[in-house]
Amino acid sequence: MVSKDQMRLPTAIIHKLRAHRHTALLIAIVSLFAVRPFLGDTGAGAIVFSLSILLVLLIALLTIEIDDLIGERDVLLVQRRRRRLFVWALAVPAVTERLWLFYAPTPWLIQIGSISWLLFFVYVTGSQLRSLLKQRAVTSETISMSMSVYLLLGLTWGLVYIVIFTRHPEAFSFGSSPGVEEQRMFPVFIYFSLTTLSTIGYGDITPLSLPARYAAVAEGITGQFYLAILVARLVGMQMSQAVTPSAHAPADDQLSGPAER
Repeated sequence: MVSKDQMRLPTAIIHKLRAHRHTALLIAIVSLFAVRPFLGDTGAGAIVFSLSILLVLLIALLTIEIDDLIGERDVLLVQRRRRRLFVWALAVPAVTERLWLFYAPTPWLIQIGSISWLLFFVYVTGSQLRSLLKQRAVTSETISMSMSVYLLLGLTWGLVYIVIFTRHPEAFSFGSSPGVEEQRMFPVFIYFSLTTLSTIGYGDITPLSLPARYAAVAEGITGQFYLAILVARLVGMQMSQAVTPSAHAPADDQLSGPAER
C-alpha cells in the first residue's frame, strides 16, 4: 500500500524541477562538458557521456514546453501540438543514433547523428534565447538561462565543426597533434568551439577550408554580440525592477506562464 507521503514525493520533485528547470538544464550542460575530460573516451566515459547528452535532451524538452505556456488556451493547444511534433521529430533521430552507435559505430551513422543533434540543439538554443529575451525580471533562473544559452551556443557550434569535419577531414589542421579519432571528435571540437566563442583562440586547431573559417569567425562575432546584448539586457531589467519593484511577480511566477499555474 502506497502512503500519501510517498505519492507526494514524486509530485514535489517534479514541481521543484519545473520551478528550477533552467538551473537543472545548466547543470546538465556543464556535466556533459565535464564527462569526457574526467572519464576519458572509452569504457564508462562513453556510456556516461551518452546518458548525459540524453539527460540534456530531456531537460531541454521540458524547459521548452513549459516556457512557451503563455497565451490563449485554444491557440496554445494548437501551438503546443505543432511544437511537440516538430521537436520530437528532431529528438527521435538524435536519440536513435546515440543508442545505435553502441552496436554499429559506422562513419555514415556518425554523420547522420551529428546532423540530427545539430538541428535539435539549434532549435533548443533559439528557443532558450527567445525565452531569455522575454524575461522582465532578473532572477536566479534568468541568470541560469543566460548561462545556458551561452554554453548552448558553444555546443551548437561544436556540432557544426563536427559536421564539417566528418564530411571534409582536411578542413581543420591540428598542428603537431595526431588526427582526431571518431571517439574524440566531441571533446576536441567543443574545446575548439568554446575557445572560439570566448575569442581566446590558442591556435592549436586551425580551420583551413572556407566553410570552417567562416563558421569560426561567425561564432566569435556571435559570442561578443551575445555578451554585449546580454549585459545591456540584464542591466536594463535590473534598473526597471529598481524603479517599479511592485510591477514584477516573484521569481517562480515570472518564469511560469499563466497556463502553468
